[in-house]
Amino acid sequence: MSQPLPNGQAKPTEKAPPSLWKSIIYIIIFTFGIVALFGVILFLFIRGAQQSGLSTTGYIAIFILISGVFAWLVKRISDTASGMSHLWFPEESDEQD
Repeated sequence: MSQPLPNGQAKPTEKAPPSLWKSIIYIIIFTFGIVALFGVILFLFIRGAQQSGLSTTGYIAIFILISGVFAWLVKRISDTASGMSHLWFPEESDEQD
């Protein structure tokens, strides 16, 4: 038995997942955006380090820090995509009818 929602709220509707091709195009565009953002942020931080007179060790530390953040973001995106893969490629059972 379903219970009515308080305050007359409507039942939330579930959206269908995007199609495979649409998702692939979104991932490609998003990836280009991430790589461009990575390059811009890295350039700005290294440029600032040069202007403040940081040593080569400082450049390397900045590069490692920014690379770590972007690697973590890529890991999160790949986890999300792999979690959605069952929507596009349902597993077939080994049982024969």
